[in-house]
Amino acid sequence: MSGHSTSNHEKRHTRKLSQIGNSLSAVIPKEIVDEMQVSKGDEMEIYYDDERGEIVMKKANRSVPNGIRPDVLKSMNRAITKYDQALRNLRDR
Repeated sequence: MSGHSTSNHEKRHTRKLSQIGNSLSAVIPKEIVDEMQVSKGDEMEIYYDDERGEIVMKKANRSVPNGIRPDVLKSMNRAITKYDQALRNLRDR
């Protein structure tokens, strides 16, 4: 086992890499998606930590416009993602 400590609630998952164009992808388990509270369309920051030899993925830190609470913006983005096709259909009428 590596020298990195793990918390008691940490669960490890193994995934195979798939190729999409010139990039590789891995599916994020639903358990982690739920824990991170991310959904389709959310932006993620991904980088390689060469000291630890690990890929790190976290929610992109986008600045929130003044006067808008982050939770309101998050709810709005989720609604847009959920109803994306319906909103596009309305636009095209």
